[in-house]
Amino acid sequence: MSARETSLRSLLEPERETLDLDDVDRRILHRLHEDARASLRSIASDVGMSAPAVAERIARLERGHVIRRHTVELDWAALGYPMLVVVPIRLSSTTDAAQVLDRLREIPALTEVLVLAAGYDLMARFRVRDHADLQQLLIERIWPIPGIEHVETMLSIGRLADPAPLRHVLPTETPLKRRRS
Repeated sequence: MSARETSLRSLLEPERETLDLDDVDRRILHRLHEDARASLRSIASDVGMSAPAVAERIARLERGHVIRRHTVELDWAALGYPMLVVVPIRLSSTTDAAQVLDRLREIPALTEVLVLAAGYDLMARFRVRDHADLQQLLIERIWPIPGIEHVETMLSIGRLADPAPLRHVLPTETPLKRRRS
């Protein structure tokens, strides 16, 4: 493996061992995904266990890297960044992708970069305020990065979110009790 490939691999998420999950683990994950701030007591009630037993399950899921962090979902428009810009990027064949990634990570508007095995090498996502902010992003921040051969700019006009995405990959034998909002 070349130094260039090693440098890029060091930036990517590491491979992990798969953790065996039972139905209780899956139900806990569904509940936390639904509400990351759910109390141990309410989760315990939902899965039919004690709060300390649920705490130990969650700790095991964290140690096994199944749960990486407890988070919130932001409303970007309410924060003043309503425009989601998706930028597929093709690198020149001699470019060190790790250097391009370092430069992209310096851009405050960046929310995510995917490294691809496709017609494009990277897919970057940015949040911007308006057309002027988008111009500045492209002209002053992205286009000058050495090694970028081609970019496209895609503007999201909306998002259709699956309210329960885990049900597809982590089905449970016993559904959680639905909470009233």
